[in-house]
Amino acid sequence: MQNCNRRDVLRMGASLAAGMGLSAWHGDIFAKGLDEIAAGRAKVLWLEGMSCSGCSVSLLNAEDPGPVEVLTELISLVYHPVLSAIQGADAVEVIHKQVEGGDYLLAFEGAIPTTMPGACLMEGKPLAEILPAALRGAKAVVAVGTCASFGGIPAAEGNLTGAVSVRQFMEQQGLPVEGRLVNCPGCPTHPQSLLGTVAYVAAKGYPPVDPTLLTPNMFYAHSVHDECPRFHYWEKRVFAEKFGDEGCLFKLGCLGPLSHTNCPRSQWNSGANWCIRAGAPCTACTSENFARKRDFPFYRKCETYYTASYTEADRQGVS
Repeated sequence: MQNCNRRDVLRMGASLAAGMGLSAWHGDIFAKGLDEIAAGRAKVLWLEGMSCSGCSVSLLNAEDPGPVEVLTELISLVYHPVLSAIQGADAVEVIHKQVEGGDYLLAFEGAIPTTMPGACLMEGKPLAEILPAALRGAKAVVAVGTCASFGGIPAAEGNLTGAVSVRQFMEQQGLPVEGRLVNCPGCPTHPQSLLGTVAYVAAKGYPPVDPTLLTPNMFYAHSVHDECPRFHYWEKRVFAEKFGDEGCLFKLGCLGPLSHTNCPRSQWNSGANWCIRAGAPCTACTSENFARKRDFPFYRKCETYYTASYTEADRQGVS
């Protein structure tokens, strides 16, 4: 590690854990993982499919460790399509060399087109032709964001590209998923969730995940609804009728019961704010159904305009 001593690493690991409301045990694991990555023992190859690069931008909003520490000292980043200075033929050579050598963590952002190959090209070739080798050679794969985890906006109903998630693509290609793929959904994914997941994988291997969604339990076990600061309004059945009102935001379209994430704990922009605190309903951007149906709006005027499809069991969150 170039400029960080052991004390710095432990501090950053503890900060990651504390920011997520996790135990000191997780802090020690994160510190070990960050040390492994920074020492170059765990290389990270980042590739991108159909996306807005929002998750890459989100990574730059990381705090303690900040983006400079992350990119120059903590992550042994082999290549990143947005952040790397190297491009063109040189970048292609670096990617192929790493894939052939193996022993790396693959972070993949975005969805993969399957019926319109030309929608996403890499070195002039369809991504779907190049990606299998990178997936096969990785010792672990982290799907970064909802597009990579579940298809997201590129896979919305009616799209012509046949966009699929990393998991769907791996299954189509006959590549093993169990014990290798970890989904970190979010539009965008929170930088602490991503860094914590990568650090955990580097230190201890595959983390405990939801068996269906493959999301790490340490960051995605609880719903926004269960940890919402307006939950007491829900219990009293006090609902906001328009933006700016006090009360639960359910009638304004809040989908907090469907969104399992750490937003209530970590918040955004250095903990300054997040959707609910700003008075906006949760759009469940970590849900596997986010943006999938064309007739389901992100916001609605009143619950009578659209029947909520989730049940009390959904509201209870993941145990």
